Amino acid sequence: MNVVITGASSGIGRAMVKTFARKGHAVLAVARRKERLLALCQEMADECEANVHFLALDLTSQSASQTLYEEAVRVFGKVHVLINNAGMSPYQKFCDLNHEHLCQTISLNTLALTELCHLFMPHMLAHGEPSHVVNVGSVGGYAPLPNFAVYTGTKHYVRAFTNMLHHEYRGSNIQVSALHPGGIITEFAELAGQRLKESAQSGMMTPEQFAEKAYPAILKGNRVIVPGIVGKLAVLIGKFLPFPWAIRVTEFIYGQTVDETDPTYSL
Repeated sequence: MNVVITGASSGIGRAMVKTFARKGHAVLAVARRKERLLALCQEMADECEANVHFLALDLTSQSASQTLYEEAVRVFGKVHVLINNAGMSPYQKFCDLNHEHLCQTISLNTLALTELCHLFMPHMLAHGEPSHVVNVGSVGGYAPLPNFAVYTGTKHYVRAFTNMLHHEYRGSNIQVSALHPGGIITEFAELAGQRLKESAQSGMMTPEQFAEKAYPAILKGNRVIVPGIVGKLAVLIGKFLPFPWAIRVTEFIYGQTVDETDPTYSL
C-alpha cells in the first residue's frame, strides 16, 4: 500500500511514517520543515531501505491540497492510505489568540483535512483497491479542553465529519477511521505554549507506542481508534459527564499537569 502522511516532521506523524515504512509500505511524508523530512528519509533508508519520499509544504497555503494530491499521484500512481495528521493550536484563551494563529488552526485542522479527503477519495474509488482514510482528531473532540476553544471546535468537526464519511462509504473499497490521540509526549505541547510537569509524563505514551497501537486498527478499518488509557479516560469524561462537570475535571487535570508558557508557532 502507498501511504500519504501529513504533519510528518515530528511527533505522531513522524512515528506513523516510521511504522508504515518498517512494515513495507511506500510513504510520502508531508510537512513544512524540509530538513526534518530529509533526515527522516535518510534514517529510514539506512535502517530498512524503506521507500520514503517527502514533500515540504505548508498545507495552509493557497492550492496546497491540490499540490499534495498531484505530487502523490505523480510519485505513486495509486494512493491507498491517506493519514490527515497535521494540526495545531496555541494554548490560550480565545480573545488572546493571535488572529493569524486562529486562521491557521481552522485552515489546517479542518479545511486542509476536508480538501484532501475530497481529492483523494475519488482517486481511491476510481482505482478500486482496498484503501484507508484516517483523520486524526483528538480526545478534545469528546472532552472539553480548557484554553483550546478553537482547537476543540475543530476536533469536534473532525469527529463528526469522519463519522459521516465512514457511514457514506461503508461497503466501498475505502474504510474511513478517526484516530483520537490523548496523552502523547510530542512537541505539540511546547509549540502550543504548555510545559508538561514531570509528574504528568509518567502515564503518557510515546509517539512510537501510539503509532504501533494505531497501525493494526487502521488496517482493520475501525471507525474510532483511541489508543492508550489516558485517551480512553478523556473520551469517557466527555461522553458521560455533563459539560459543567467535564470542564471542571479537565481544568483540574490541566492545573495539575501543565504550566502555561508562550506559544512558539511561527507567524
